[in-house]
Amino acid sequence: MSLTEKPSVYLATRPSIDWENIARFFEDENVPPIPDSVRAGDDESAAVIEISARMCYMSYGRGRRDITDFINNLLSSKDGSVFEHVNYGFIITGVSRSLTHELVRHRAGFAYSQRSQRYVDETEGSFVIPPALSSNREGIESARDVLDQALIKASESYSDLVEALEKTLPADMFEMNTDRRKAIRQAARSVLPNATETKIFVTANVRALRHFIEMRGAIFADWEIRHLAIEMLQILQKEAPLLFGDFEIEELPDGTSITVPTYSKV
Repeated sequence: MSLTEKPSVYLATRPSIDWENIARFFEDENVPPIPDSVRAGDDESAAVIEISARMCYMSYGRGRRDITDFINNLLSSKDGSVFEHVNYGFIITGVSRSLTHELVRHRAGFAYSQRSQRYVDETEGSFVIPPALSSNREGIESARDVLDQALIKASESYSDLVEALEKTLPADMFEMNTDRRKAIRQAARSVLPNATETKIFVTANVRALRHFIEMRGAIFADWEIRHLAIEMLQILQKEAPLLFGDFEIEELPDGTSITVPTYSKV
């Protein structure tokens, strides 16, 4: 049995622009060439948003603003639909099934692929320690011992149940042995706790990500998912500073942190 206390977040996919085809579109529509201000360094996500937003009025090359001012104007006016054109994908590990149960409630603008407990054996699985019981907190030894013993028991019960079903579940009930193994695991997973570690691939658009970070980074959110929201925000602020730079991370007296956006509910 292994334990983990912090998630690992990997940025897996990011937006890109085919500038050649964008230039062809401008030429075909007899609008000015791509302004330098649209090419916002390496942050092509902001360029996607400006190009899509200006489509509404065919305002390319007119009334130009600095792209930072342009994006902030969209955020402040809550013109959020254009932010749905930009998607990022994340591989997230070291989080609990309890966290992903909350995460997958965010449906609009999100897509998920999660490690299956029916197809993947959990005999050597890991568990996530709740932040309130993390090893860097003082005076929680007795509570932590209760948790550790419960996790050991759950792990042993899972293995015992798999072993018992391997011996007693008739093979002739199934056309394929893989179906039998799946049936055994889906029965055995019933004894696993919410703290069981899982892995998930998450893709979401910028509007949905901003909503997730604002809601799950708030003070009323569970500590574990709040930590995940902050981890994702820090990655996105480096990747797309124009789209997430208005968020601030504030530390609380209890040692946790929250996210605070300048532009709320875009």
